Amino acid sequence: MKGNGIIFDFDGTLADTLPDIADSVNAGLIALGLAARPYAEVRDWIGEGLPLLCRRAIRDADGVDLDEMVRVVTGHYRENRLNKVRPFDGVAALLDALVERNVPIAVLTNKPHEHTTPMRDALFSDWPFAAIEGYREESRRKPDPRAALEIVGRMGLSPGEVLMVGDSFTDMQTGVNAGLVPIGCTWGYRSRAELLDAGAHALIDHPGELLTHVR
Repeated sequence: MKGNGIIFDFDGTLADTLPDIADSVNAGLIALGLAARPYAEVRDWIGEGLPLLCRRAIRDADGVDLDEMVRVVTGHYRENRLNKVRPFDGVAALLDALVERNVPIAVLTNKPHEHTTPMRDALFSDWPFAAIEGYREESRRKPDPRAALEIVGRMGLSPGEVLMVGDSFTDMQTGVNAGLVPIGCTWGYRSRAELLDAGAHALIDHPGELLTHVR
């Protein structure tokens, strides 16, 4: 099954955002009197929105205000979100090839929307995206399918024609729930087994391999 359009996740799929996210989480932990955590641990918390990320970071601490943690992390990330981030190797060439083939592309992420658009503008402004959608409200957080289906509509395609490309269980489940074709990318923040268990139609180990799944 090959696609006529592609919806990408952002963190762990198009860009390696882990270092800046982890630095902001640790800034929040330290501000609240808690110990910083290693990047590898923070990596396992990414993908389901900032409130849940912060809740996971403080889950073993008693009496810590989640709202304050979210406030500090948000403020730090707003000022530092472009310090260490970089597109993954091969992503630029993939986007070039997709645009050349006139394949519509979009971004759907659980990263807060206030960060998603400026980060896309800073890192991926050379490519036209049909939609850029970040986390706006808890009820529509991936794997809820509604935002994905709205993007499919903007592309003028049917769900079965669109690939959902991401690195997490959440992305694959979003694809399943929306009737898209889930494609798991293994260079991100989750394991091959998790992607397959979540319903990945196929796995790719390098961005360029996605072209074999595009008409």
